[in-house]
Amino acid sequence: MIAETQHQQVLDEARQWIDQLKNYVGNINELKNKLYKWAPGKFDRDVLIQIEHYHNQFHIQQINLHDLKHSIRHYIQEFKFSPEADHSWKHQHLEDQFNFLICDLDQINADFTTFIAD
Repeated sequence: MIAETQHQQVLDEARQWIDQLKNYVGNINELKNKLYKWAPGKFDRDVLIQIEHYHNQFHIQQINLHDLKHSIRHYIQEFKFSPEADHSWKHQHLEDQFNFLICDLDQINADFTTFIAD
């Protein structure tokens, strides 16, 4: 019974990661829209460089979000297929990737918000 509870907790945590990542996809899309509304009429070379930088970052982070969600979904399927296997390394690796990506996304959000406020 304990093992079944632990398995369910691991699966629930992985599903929560996916839900959080979905929210970040929406956030990145909002930031892109803000950029597209803010950018027209900007002609300063340094500002244009930053606009391109954020445009590229938003695209890259969308890919990163997609890839990590895919990896987590694959992990959930592996876990369901062979729950008796030791998935602790894979789980920890995905958790580290998740935390790193969230940290990056939060930093990009903060930096971008500061950039368009100036």
